Amino acid sequence: MRTLPNRTPASPWSKADLEAVSFRVLHVLDHSWPVLDGYAQRSRSIIKAQSEIGMLPRVVTGPLHEIDDPASEEITLDDIRYSRSPIGDGMAARAIRQRWPVLREFAVVRTLRRRLESLLAAEHFDLMHAHSPALCGLAAWQASRATHTPFVYEIRSFWEDSDLAARKSAGKRLRYRLSRDLETFVVRRAGAVIGISRSILQDLQQRNIPDSKLYCVPNGVDASRFMPRPRDAALTSSLQLDGVPTLGFLGTFFPWEGVPWLVRAAAKLHETGVKFKLLIIGDGAEASNVRRAIAETSSGAFVSYLGRIANADVERYYSVMDVLVYPRRKVRIAELVTPLKPLEAMAAGKAVLGSDVGGIRELVDPEVTGLLFSPEDISDFCSQAERLLRNAALRDSLGNRARQKMLEDRDWRVLARGYESAYRAAAVGRDTKHPEERCSEPQTL
Repeated sequence: MRTLPNRTPASPWSKADLEAVSFRVLHVLDHSWPVLDGYAQRSRSIIKAQSEIGMLPRVVTGPLHEIDDPASEEITLDDIRYSRSPIGDGMAARAIRQRWPVLREFAVVRTLRRRLESLLAAEHFDLMHAHSPALCGLAAWQASRATHTPFVYEIRSFWEDSDLAARKSAGKRLRYRLSRDLETFVVRRAGAVIGISRSILQDLQQRNIPDSKLYCVPNGVDASRFMPRPRDAALTSSLQLDGVPTLGFLGTFFPWEGVPWLVRAAAKLHETGVKFKLLIIGDGAEASNVRRAIAETSSGAFVSYLGRIANADVERYYSVMDVLVYPRRKVRIAELVTPLKPLEAMAAGKAVLGSDVGGIRELVDPEVTGLLFSPEDISDFCSQAERLLRNAALRDSLGNRARQKMLEDRDWRVLARGYESAYRAAAVGRDTKHPEERCSEPQTL
């Protein structure tokens, strides 16, 4: 395997350089494993899959990783080195730890930029791959200018959309506007831009970002890990699930996921006489509201909130769930961002029931690989859930087709190839896409 020769503005890489390249990539992340969330899981999956297809990835995380992982240290994971950006001491450290507005963001970018420049001086990389949020992209752009190292920027969600109340007060409206402007600033300066959904790329097109810069690498799944498994007998017994079809939610309780709403919808479904159990697994900002909804609906007899589970046990819990439910609310972030968890369930051969919002709609082909219901519509939810709970053959049919779709289109080893065109475009500073690779066309997903 070979890497590209050092590139300067006066000596761009030749076509021959690009044809047999094994890109040496420095991934720039906000945080990573051992932090357990969808961001860290996607990052690890991408980087591992790139290594398996012959690329040479390396990782550095920003200083905010240390906030989530106080015992943070440099690690080797999947035979890939992960470096950190220590917060250290002094005023910048205080700004980060105490979340001083504006100064915190400035300190994060400066700390990460210095770490990137240090790594780029010590080792050779063909390019940097900065992953959202925009602070990572801004630091990568600054390091790119200083070292003449190309960079691509990947957007998983827009930073400004993380606060659902961002437009309700003057202060939050200003923060929203500044966050949006920063995102656009970074996108314009990246050599190529990758989005995880068509909706994200369509939003960028509305900001007058040229289509020639936009690439799609959607969310994926490790289909060799998540696969159909026999029902775990011990878990079935301990959770008292024998003979009862089971709905399940497994994930992080972000406000837009609608988990408290799911509890209330399940209570209405139970009132119709349908027999089922609902397992809720995970934690997050809405955890107290989930507990409150269970208490207020007196649904503890058929709804079990299990909290966090060990990552190694995830497959066991999938095995005892018959239908996985994703009740996302109809808000902008849910329309734009595709979640990871439905792909795990589909790879495991499970029936999926999701709300009909953009991020779910990109994953589920209605009546083929899953069912959809109108978002936040309890009546429609009950109707679709009852169909699945009463019809095991329908569940099996949907699950089998979903599994096949994951194998064909969504395994990470397949998706990792999608980065090659974006990397080449960034490397030579121009569009290298074939027409069939353009992100604006739905078939690329």
